[in-house]
Amino acid sequence: MSGRKLATGLLIWLITVSAVQAQVIIQAQVLQRDLRLFFLSDLNLTGRGRATNEVFSISIINSAAIQQICCLHMDLSKQEGGRSQLLASGTTNPFTLAAGRTIRITNVNLFSQAQQFSLDDYAIEDEGEEVQSRILATGKLPTGLYRFTFLISPCSGSGFSPSETYIEFDVSNPTSLDLIGPGEPADRALPGLSPTLFPLFRWNSNLSRFKLTVAEKLAGVHDAASPAEIIQDRIRFERLFTVDPARSGGIAPDGSEYISGTSYPYPSAGAWPLEEGKTYYWRITGVAPSSGAEAEFPSEIWAFRTDAGGMHSLEIRAGMSEMLASLRPASGEGMAPLFRSGGELDGFTLTGRYWLNGRWITYEQLQAILIKLSTGEYKLIESRIE
Repeated sequence: MSGRKLATGLLIWLITVSAVQAQVIIQAQVLQRDLRLFFLSDLNLTGRGRATNEVFSISIINSAAIQQICCLHMDLSKQEGGRSQLLASGTTNPFTLAAGRTIRITNVNLFSQAQQFSLDDYAIEDEGEEVQSRILATGKLPTGLYRFTFLISPCSGSGFSPSETYIEFDVSNPTSLDLIGPGEPADRALPGLSPTLFPLFRWNSNLSRFKLTVAEKLAGVHDAASPAEIIQDRIRFERLFTVDPARSGGIAPDGSEYISGTSYPYPSAGAWPLEEGKTYYWRITGVAPSSGAEAEFPSEIWAFRTDAGGMHSLEIRAGMSEMLASLRPASGEGMAPLFRSGGELDGFTLTGRYWLNGRWITYEQLQAILIKLSTGEYKLIESRIE
C-alpha cells in the first residue's frame, strides 16, 4: 500500500516538473537607454514608416522538450496621471519555436513589413488617433512616458502558459534652447558689442550636449549674405560640449569637452584669435540622442562686434567703479587706493571675463555679489592682487 502511494506521489511530481519545464518565457531589453526622441519611422504609428535602427530587443525562450506554435502580441500605451492610454496594438502571425531554442526579435522586425516577425494586424486604437495626428505634424512622438507590453502565448490556445513583460521609454523631446550673450540676434540692424576679445558665450537649454560655432563676417564678401550663409562660410571656431559639472575641463570619450554649465569662455589659446573691431556670428546647436543618428536643434544666430577698448568697456568700467565705491563702508579704504593713479590696478583694462572659485561667472553675477557685500549680507575678509 505504501509502495503505491509512493509511486503515485512520484508520478504527480514528474508531471509537475514537466509542466514547469514546458514553459516559454519572454524577456525584453532596452538597447538605447539615453533615448530622448522617437521619430515617425521608429514605430510605424502611421503605417508609412520603416524602422531601421534597433531600439529594443525581445528574447523568446522555449525551455520545453517539444516545439511550440507561438504568437507574439504587443501593446503600446502612454502612461499619464496613473492611467494607461492604449495607443496601438498588434499580433504576429503564428511561428514555430523549436525545443530548447531562443529567438531574438527587435523593433526592426516588428515595425517593418515583410519580416518574419512583423506585426501583421498592427492598428491604431481610438485613443491613439490624436497622437497619430501630432506625429504626422511634427514627425516625432509627443513628450511622455510610453510602455511597450509584450505577450507570448500559444496560438492554438494550449501548450504553455502565456508569458508577459514590458519596457518603458521617457520621451522628453528636448527643444528649449535660448541664447543669452554675447551680442544680439543677427537679423537686427546692428550687432551687439563685446567688450573683450574673449567673450563668454551663454545660453539656456534643457539639453546636455551642444556644439558652438563662431564665424567671421568678412567685409565686402558677406555684405549681401544671410546670417545662415555667413555662419557656414567662414568658421573660426567650432567645438562640441557635454554638460557635466563633475568632469568640467576633461574630455569625453566622443571627443567633446566637459563643461560645468551652459556657458563657455572663448579660449585664450589653442583657437583662432578674435580681432578688434570685427563682427562675428555664433550659434549653439543642441544635440540629443534619438533612435537613429543624433538629432540636432540649432538655435537662432546671434552677432557681435568686438570693442575691447571702446565706449562699452568704459560703461562697464564706470559701473564697476560705482559698485566698488559702494563697498567702502564695509571695506574701509583698503580697496580704494588700488584703483587710484599709481595704484596696483591703475591702467588695467577690463576684459569682461570674471573668474570665481574655479569657474567663469557673468557680469550680472558679479554685480549680485558686490551688492551683497555692500549690504553686509556678505563680509569681505581679505583682498589681494595676484
